[in-house]
Amino acid sequence: MRKIILFALMLCLCLPFTAEARNVTATGTGATPSAAENDALRMAVQQAVGALVDSKTLVADNELLSDSIYTQSRGFITDYRILSRTQSDGVWNVTINADVSDEPNSKLMSELARLGIIDTQLRNPRICVAIPETHIRRSIPDPAGETAVIKALIDAGFNNVTAVNLGENAYNLNATSLKSIAQNYGTDIVIVGEAFSESAGDPAAYLPGAHSSGLNSCRARVEAKMYIAKTGQIIAADGKYGAGTDTLESIAAKKALAKAGKQIGEYFVGQITGMYTNRQDVKVIVYGGDFNKINRVQRALNDIHGVKNCNLAEYARGKATFAVMYGGAPQTLWNEIETNADADLELIEIAYNTVTIRVK
Repeated sequence: MRKIILFALMLCLCLPFTAEARNVTATGTGATPSAAENDALRMAVQQAVGALVDSKTLVADNELLSDSIYTQSRGFITDYRILSRTQSDGVWNVTINADVSDEPNSKLMSELARLGIIDTQLRNPRICVAIPETHIRRSIPDPAGETAVIKALIDAGFNNVTAVNLGENAYNLNATSLKSIAQNYGTDIVIVGEAFSESAGDPAAYLPGAHSSGLNSCRARVEAKMYIAKTGQIIAADGKYGAGTDTLESIAAKKALAKAGKQIGEYFVGQITGMYTNRQDVKVIVYGGDFNKINRVQRALNDIHGVKNCNLAEYARGKATFAVMYGGAPQTLWNEIETNADADLELIEIAYNTVTIRVK
């Protein structure tokens, strides 16, 4: 079987790749064990920020970081344990090992982006797609699989998507080529592969009596793998099948490739979301008057992929506030709500980790 080329890019140019929380060890001091522990938490977050932000920015924005980030250190740490607690000359020393959440959609990264300390582009990275297709040894113009992959990415909220041509040897790119592509296209992740579609004949021919339906059926196979462009590290790979039927063989082939492309696109959307986002607290404010209308939004929230918890935190005078644990950006959450809710909705505002909507 041959394969499909698929190309998508999306790692932050200014940050090192990390798919998990950053683990750090830090020591704090204080007049009491509690004060020393709080100081250790602050030092842990300070270490994590120091690994994310260049030294010039750290110096220039030190006061802003101290007031807005370091004072909220406990809120940016997902887990920690105390390694030691000692006292010397009346001063307590506490050493901890902590996990500081620094994925692009984590609370820390969101706050750094809000303050303008890191690039807000990290929350909506640039993606390029290249998917040449072949049907029975013939190249197919205007690839249907490529369109399906791009649509899957855009539907997921990634709106910086570009189609590119990487040539016939894209499936076997080396680390040097990947770095060159990242530089030339201003992109970060590369997904490459190959695709092949072939006629499966008249579907009626497989039925008893060998009847003719006048239709053509085709099957397609899509395989692809995803790299970090800067390092050449493979971080995901999969293959999908698709089938299509039409009176024209060429259209049947496009349908089959589109179905396979849609599946592979959704697969990589899931991989990207899993790697570069972390479930975070998102506040969804709904103005609806009638509580039955608000219930429609809550049902839609509960059906959205990536939503772990959706709790009604407050309701008064036609206004409901939901606390949602969601593995994605607020803009993506709004797109999903609008698609899934059985109601006429109006977006009022998307702010820092808050989506405000009205049910008409």
